[in-house]
Amino acid sequence: MGLLANYKKSEVVIKKDKFDSNFDYTGFNTNDKEYLIELEKKAIYTGNLLKENIKELGDVFLEAHKIFSNNKNGMFGKWYENLGFKKDFVYLCLDRKQLSIQYDSATIYKLPDRIIKDLKKIEKENEEIIVEILNSENPKEKIKEIKQSLNQNKIKTNQNIKKERIKEKLTSL
Repeated sequence: MGLLANYKKSEVVIKKDKFDSNFDYTGFNTNDKEYLIELEKKAIYTGNLLKENIKELGDVFLEAHKIFSNNKNGMFGKWYENLGFKKDFVYLCLDRKQLSIQYDSATIYKLPDRIIKDLKKIEKENEEIIVEILNSENPKEKIKEIKQSLNQNKIKTNQNIKKERIKEKLTSL
């Protein structure tokens, strides 16, 4: 189990770089401003830790899922529930991990959960679109454009199907 060995070796490293907030604290007194900047630092640091932990959890769940699926006993769900995790969270971690492996992209871990779910839906239709989204400057905007385009195509397809059905009914009369 290489994952467990890596986990035991990992250390938390706190960077003490100069921090520049890009939030406008105009109107706050000096004490509140300084305190809010400290909270901002902590939030960013904790958010970065969370992203790293999501990567680690994806590794853990993927390895466990492989073992459980080899045994074909349907116990994976019971296992992660016993650990206190919900199905949606576990499969979101698995989806992120699988997408990052499949498309060799660290961008996956920067995207919100909703985008990951959308990517999984789009992936079923066309993998090239996923690559286009991940390589774009703004994946969030790109996925909005693609979703709109796909929805318009579905509407047109449904309209064409309805027209064909009407034609079939009319010709059968």
